Amino acid sequence: MFTKKYTVLWPDLDANWHFANHSYIKYSADARMSFFDSIGLSKNKLEVHMRGPIVFYEHMYYYKELKLEQDFIISVEVDGYSNDGRFGRLIQNFYSPNGINLARLELIFGFIDLKTRALSKFPDDEFEKFKTSYKTKSFKIMTKDDTRISGKTPLDIKLKL
Repeated sequence: MFTKKYTVLWPDLDANWHFANHSYIKYSADARMSFFDSIGLSKNKLEVHMRGPIVFYEHMYYYKELKLEQDFIISVEVDGYSNDGRFGRLIQNFYSPNGINLARLELIFGFIDLKTRALSKFPDDEFEKFKTSYKTKSFKIMTKDDTRISGKTPLDIKLKL
């Protein structure tokens, strides 16, 4: 399983001295991009392929508090992907150095073509490496329907300006 170590810094805290919500998201994004880099999908490779990562769905579960100057580890595990490489699901857990699960992030992601702004897919070589990455026990091959697990869809309104 891919892991990366961090330390809680002053800017990571909110007004209540808690590890702020945005800090969980920021560090999970960094760990995720480091994971992609570890399978060869670096920022430079994304630029060459004119692709950018996007998040469709993200949900945090908070279990234990993180405090100033506390070390923590974020794991990245593959929980699913579509056969065509258009989207995937990751589980990211926050752990204390002694293995206590502090928080969990579940997300569904994909890639867009940076020219057309349309949904794209993993570059082929990196998708093959992604498919061999550490998988969760709940791993499954995904369909497009799995990208709407929250049951939420856009609801447009008419605005008078």
